[in-house]
Amino acid sequence: MWAFSNPSWNKWLTERGLRFTQTGQLIRGGEKPYTIVKPKKIVVKPDSVILKNLTAAERKRIDTLHRKIAFLNNASINGKAPLDAFFAALQTTADSLVHIWYYGDSQIEGDRITQDLRLLLQKQFGGIGQGLVPLNDVASYRFLETDCRGFVKYNVFNHRKSTGFGFSGIKYRIKTGDSTPAQSTFKVLPGLQFSKVYLLHDKVEKAMVRVSADKHTENEVTLTGAKTLLHEGKCKELKVKYPTGIPSVFGYLLEGQKGIQIDNCGIRGHSGDGLFNISEGILKQHASLLNTKLVVFHYGNNAIPYLKSEAHAAQVGNEFYKLFVKFRKALPKVSILVISGGDMGRLIDEKPESYPFAAALASEMGKAAEKAGCAFFDMHALMQTNEGIEGWVKQGKASIDGHLSVYGQKFFAQALYRELMKSYEIYQISHTRSH
Repeated sequence: MWAFSNPSWNKWLTERGLRFTQTGQLIRGGEKPYTIVKPKKIVVKPDSVILKNLTAAERKRIDTLHRKIAFLNNASINGKAPLDAFFAALQTTADSLVHIWYYGDSQIEGDRITQDLRLLLQKQFGGIGQGLVPLNDVASYRFLETDCRGFVKYNVFNHRKSTGFGFSGIKYRIKTGDSTPAQSTFKVLPGLQFSKVYLLHDKVEKAMVRVSADKHTENEVTLTGAKTLLHEGKCKELKVKYPTGIPSVFGYLLEGQKGIQIDNCGIRGHSGDGLFNISEGILKQHASLLNTKLVVFHYGNNAIPYLKSEAHAAQVGNEFYKLFVKFRKALPKVSILVISGGDMGRLIDEKPESYPFAAALASEMGKAAEKAGCAFFDMHALMQTNEGIEGWVKQGKASIDGHLSVYGQKFFAQALYRELMKSYEIYQISHTRSH
């Protein structure tokens, strides 16, 4: 009784689920005795994830974590949150490889942002490599140099009448009538570790490529299915020669056996609408093939300069909603995270000024994400905590047009990672895995 009457001891005890029994609960004069109901036995499927009864301490910790999450909306509805599928997959990375598809424009092109987020996640959950790498790219990479010849590159933004794209929105086709043999090469710069190199391609019964690692003797490799192992082990350079008539090629996969992998799907100038041109069948096939558990959409900046009103921002938000629904329908067991455009501006009378409807678009993207059952990260709000685009320019995090500097990329990746991990801890506390 003394312990419960003392404020400090009472707080310590109640946090651990202890309560003082009231006298009325002990003496039930004249009342019928309690009827003891035996609960039905619940047979849980092997390795399933279920909600658990929370202690007072666990509820308090969850409340504390919610208060610390400022920009990520992963609201739970009827016990289910948009990122649950991804968080469940994070608990399997000790013995499996989990892919994340990160879509965006020039803000992420050349593995910008994704390289920092990837390293943070791989440090915690394991994993090596860089995921999907195009045969060539106008942007430079931190750890790779890529080149190819004899190919024509198509993407969903610049070649909207074409079809047959891979999940990244890119495909390569051998030039017709070109006498030069098609080949692709990548060189590995210090700092990148991987143990396997695959080629992701259109499904094929049988086709042969010639592969040379570190200028050693060429080996013939038969392409089968849609993903073929080209090389196993380390190498500093890999060259692949392709015969005529080979199906579409989507890129290399540089990875390991387990952990986390982020596939950068950046296309310069893109606002995301071209992704409607990726077939539902390819999305399903590649997600199954790569064990994809999270899709990230990071768009908005390319639309901001053209917005004329809040109503216009709402129209753009509705187009994003249609895109989110397309992927939700194609990949019902994959989590989706939407990241809004940030703040961006222009110089007016030699003074930086934000575009007027950047905040409106971020708000509309958040509404579209929630309506489609997706999680949402408000990049615009994050930037406002540091004086918006003007502050980010002063701090060396971004240019006036909103593109992040190397410092800004790391800052943003760390902010996103921290909020994801807080939300993941909430998931861990509130769920239990049954084996």
